[in-house]
Amino acid sequence: MDRKEILELFAGKIHCSQIVVSQWADELGLDKDTALRMAGPFGGGCFHGDVCGCVAGALMVIGAEYGHFEWGDVEGNQRMIEKISEFKEQFAERCGSLVCRELTGFDFSEEGAFEQAEQAGVFVSRCPDYVNAALEILDDIM
Repeated sequence: MDRKEILELFAGKIHCSQIVVSQWADELGLDKDTALRMAGPFGGGCFHGDVCGCVAGALMVIGAEYGHFEWGDVEGNQRMIEKISEFKEQFAERCGSLVCRELTGFDFSEEGAFEQAEQAGVFVSRCPDYVNAALEILDDIM
């Protein structure tokens, strides 16, 4: 995705987690509206600065494709774990962390942190790169 598209989505309050999941919705056979709704709570590290929403969204995508769901599916579980480990390793290597507060420099559990991050331009300068990193890594490993 180009930066302009991502910034337009951010301006409409679509979060990084939602962008990542919705880009894969069709390929995974998911309704795009459902994908956007289920990924909504994960933006901004679950609005607490925890795991980056791009990472959470990517893990949802991996789970939709590789997640095991049958009791005793040891091989399926192992395949899923390998995919999520591969994603997390590549994302951390490329971006420096898996944690939103480390990537953005803001702890969104603190009052006013979103506004401060917005004023500092974090959502414009850094977050689109994290979205694209997640999408590119998913392209490689899926």
